[in-house]
Amino acid sequence: MSRTDTLVEHDVAVEMRDGTVLRADVWRPADGPAAPAVLFRTPYGKSTLGLATLTPAQCVDRGYAAVVQDTRGRFASEGRWAPLDWAQEGPDGYDSVEWAARQAWCDGNVAMAGTSYQAIVQWLAAMEKPPHLRAIAPTMSTSAPFDAEQLGGCLRLDHLTSWLGLTALEWVQRRAAAGDPVDAEIVAEVVELLTSPEKPLRRWPLAAVLDFEGFPGRLRDVFAGRAATVADYRLGEVNVPTFSVGGWYDVFAHGTIELHRAMRAQDPVAGRHELVVGPWVHSGQLPQVQGEVNTGPYGSAQGARLADLHLDFFDRHLRSRENREATAGAVRYFLFGDDAWHRAAAWPPPEAVDRPWHLAGPVGDGEGGRLLPSPPGGDPGHDTFTYDPEDPVPSHGGRVLQLGRLVAGPLDQSRLEDRPDVLCYTSEPLTEPLDVVGRQRLRLRFGSDAPATAVVAKLTDVHPDGRSLLVAEGSLRLEAAGGVAPDEPYEADVLLGDTAWRYASGHRLRVHVTSSNFPHLDRHPNVPGPIGEADHCRAARQSLWYGGPYESVLRLRTLPATPAGEAG
Repeated sequence: MSRTDTLVEHDVAVEMRDGTVLRADVWRPADGPAAPAVLFRTPYGKSTLGLATLTPAQCVDRGYAAVVQDTRGRFASEGRWAPLDWAQEGPDGYDSVEWAARQAWCDGNVAMAGTSYQAIVQWLAAMEKPPHLRAIAPTMSTSAPFDAEQLGGCLRLDHLTSWLGLTALEWVQRRAAAGDPVDAEIVAEVVELLTSPEKPLRRWPLAAVLDFEGFPGRLRDVFAGRAATVADYRLGEVNVPTFSVGGWYDVFAHGTIELHRAMRAQDPVAGRHELVVGPWVHSGQLPQVQGEVNTGPYGSAQGARLADLHLDFFDRHLRSRENREATAGAVRYFLFGDDAWHRAAAWPPPEAVDRPWHLAGPVGDGEGGRLLPSPPGGDPGHDTFTYDPEDPVPSHGGRVLQLGRLVAGPLDQSRLEDRPDVLCYTSEPLTEPLDVVGRQRLRLRFGSDAPATAVVAKLTDVHPDGRSLLVAEGSLRLEAAGGVAPDEPYEADVLLGDTAWRYASGHRLRVHVTSSNFPHLDRHPNVPGPIGEADHCRAARQSLWYGGPYESVLRLRTLPATPAGEAG
């Protein structure tokens, strides 16, 4: 069916159980029998929904109806909306699924799709067990415990404040339209956060940002636990097939993969739960270029045939098909360096093996630390640096949100590695390709003269021309009884997260360790206490230990041989 055979009905009323009317645009074949429906629920405006993952038009082209709905209190929908208030999204999702199933143009089978917020509301709806929901396809989603595990207690500052800043601007505009204008000083603060964010994000205490009465998304409420940046789920009550999509540079990379793994663990039937992870940041467009890295024609959503993969999955679970199992492995992942898609039976790939690399000191004056495939001999040693929260290491690319003005940029970390507060440990050039595929961790012996601090670590690929491209990164807040003593270092297990990266022959592995990554992460003030509440900071003398009983180790998951990828 071509797109000229599409009928679009705008602002269709969808009544919730409490009488609130949400509105949706319904895209459907202009004629023919009743069809399955795909529901998109968005707070960003149904008329501007433009996702590279799957569009309403693509749904109709495959014989599906598509319902694109403004969530409660947003745009054309009635009701009150508050950022970070997830309580209503589950019941509203249930009611919307069941409404779609009752329509004459629907055959009673409904799926859900969408990215980020639109993915989170899918999990919340599925927990409510709407009888006609057959499958969900959450792209770039997470849950509260998985997000906390990924961040190690740190705050994804640029992501959160960018999103809340846009929300605050809309709040100001709504108040003005209702004849209740906001004080000019508050308007100026919101504008400053959106246009020149570095100044407000450097305030002590951080909780003072967006701290004005009436705004329903204050950072102070997040820090106090009164508002959750992401939702939590009762996964045991989700009983529908899932098609999860993530990106290696997505802020929710860890959560997307862990949600898939959790569903596979409780429901291992083949074909029920699939995962696709591409070379993408947190974006609705999923292009093939990240920073200065062009992943080639198969690196974009279009090159990956992502819409077709969605609809193939829906075909298996919403239509009467005898074979509902996937045609190959449950996981499809993009391997950087090979720039091709690969398949695996599970994540991490069962054939991946653990391969340790040991941090060690330099062999001569003026040289950086070493990364060795076997433990270093000799006595224990340590390297030191000073971390000053007033002069943090700036963020360069990585697992970022595209809204962030200060974070988006190149993946090359080489300029940062010249700073005195960044310790670098580098391997010898590889003599053969190395595929790093799976979950990567860094176990450090880390000391500080501050009673509380943070450690930030990155894994990079050092090219022969000197570029040092970011592969994976992690963070961890450290606070121990009596402080983190420099003479008895803390055992810091930093989750670098998942990746699929081919190191070419002649390239080198590098780990760098510091204590900040601003504004992607909040600056630890080096004083104890709840996050966001410190009204001052102090510099800290940090130490990284290696050798003997103070072993610091990079634990990579690698493939035992170099596999061949597929075209797309």
